[in-house]
Amino acid sequence: MGYGDMSNSGNPTVHTPNLDRMAAEGMKFTQWYSGFHVCSPSRAAMLTGRLPIRSGCAGESWTGGVFTDDAVGGMPQNETTFAEVLKEQGYASLAVGKWHLGQQPQYLPTAQGFDEYFGIPFSVDMGHSAWMTPGRPTVLPLLHNTTVVEQPVDLNTLDERYAAKAVQFILQQAKAQNLFVLYFACNHVHIPDYAGPEYCNKTKRGRFGDALTEMDASIGKVMNGLKEAGVDDNTIMFFTSDNGPWIIQKLQGGSAGPLFEGKQTTWEGGIREPAIVRWPGRIPAGSVSMEVAATYDIFATAVALAGAKLPADRAIDGKDLSGVLLHGKESPHECLFHYKGVPSTGLPPAADDPQPGLWAVRCGPYKAHFASQCSIMHQLGDFRCSSELAGEDEGIGGEPNGLSKPIIHNPPLLYNVEHDLGEQYPIAPESGEYQTAMAQILKAKKEHEATLAPVPNQIALGGSDDVKVCCDPQSQQRHPGYLNCTCNPENFDDVFVCTPVQAPTLLQRRDAIAV
Repeated sequence: MGYGDMSNSGNPTVHTPNLDRMAAEGMKFTQWYSGFHVCSPSRAAMLTGRLPIRSGCAGESWTGGVFTDDAVGGMPQNETTFAEVLKEQGYASLAVGKWHLGQQPQYLPTAQGFDEYFGIPFSVDMGHSAWMTPGRPTVLPLLHNTTVVEQPVDLNTLDERYAAKAVQFILQQAKAQNLFVLYFACNHVHIPDYAGPEYCNKTKRGRFGDALTEMDASIGKVMNGLKEAGVDDNTIMFFTSDNGPWIIQKLQGGSAGPLFEGKQTTWEGGIREPAIVRWPGRIPAGSVSMEVAATYDIFATAVALAGAKLPADRAIDGKDLSGVLLHGKESPHECLFHYKGVPSTGLPPAADDPQPGLWAVRCGPYKAHFASQCSIMHQLGDFRCSSELAGEDEGIGGEPNGLSKPIIHNPPLLYNVEHDLGEQYPIAPESGEYQTAMAQILKAKKEHEATLAPVPNQIALGGSDDVKVCCDPQSQQRHPGYLNCTCNPENFDDVFVCTPVQAPTLLQRRDAIAV
């Protein structure tokens, strides 16, 4: 989801009334950043308050990566999530929706501090469903805790079930007068842009708009559940996205609005996100903050508000935003560090960095790019983008994925991103402004890198069919003609698929998955 994908951010053809209501009743951030430019690392950052380079979740190479549907690794159990910290304070917890930090039982939410989990353990494009035929023969599963309850999942009813599960949890905990934390991770708006009959062809933005409207409705149900439970005024609610729009998906992706580029890049469009924080009676309604904040600040903020202490045995990158939210104070961040992947040897030097991995640093209004990469949707050969396509070792997950070849900038590109939202006009290296800003950035970069310690690269462990999620390894005996691990063939044949749709037709899909 991109910076320009909500009606309250000015998009003229989308309708997000519940997110608009959340913004009207809370604080909207204009300079909020994700912890990474793709799914898995950014989620690891949010849950732990730590940049994913510290947990081994920053990708398999210097250009990043995510956990696959057959991932051997996952977010390590020795990482501490906000659910684990809040559990010690007496909080009940539920994780709903997309996880994407390892699909094996030892990596799922119930092994990471959550009392219960209900959702899909990875992206909806990583498994076969009536809406999509991916390249690999995985059938899209729905889990309750560690048990498969449906495979393939019926995406048409998924959002309704997510919202119902969340509201049920809220009502139960409120009735019991329990403290609670809910992690509600929507599978929208990631391809395939599925939408149930109620939302099919109901917007001017096509299937993406339909999916976005369905997601907004789910969020509205959760907000209404807080009111029904009588805990609305005593609950803080965060909304944001894990990375920017996937623009190489064209109309199936989102919009970065005035920002340059999108997902898979460290340009502003890939990492600056829509964000709203709401707490009736505490956070000023209808307020807008231009302070710099990050998704991994949710960890530190939640810990502080719950009266707990941050883990003392590790570096925590997130900052407590209570002062910004409740008292209008300045951002607690001096600098933000934007990784594209893990430091790698054998690459050309970038300024003072012989092992690129940290691609960009922002200090105050200035942002330096030590390396950059673009999607091929932008003009190849732009001074910010290579004219060559990426090789297999320069894309995400070992594939080019529609990216240009990375460029290492020496000297680094420098922008004032408060003046230059689109990162179009780099500051001249010979200017005094450049020299002063870069001195601060290089000092902060060196101090930050001194806090890093080598950790096992979890995503580089790769994948194996032996660890895939499977409802029944012998399913083809009961359901011949379907992919193995199909326990709900009716969800291939008898479910609604909104037309027109970008996914293959039923006939095409059957040809593709014939066994």
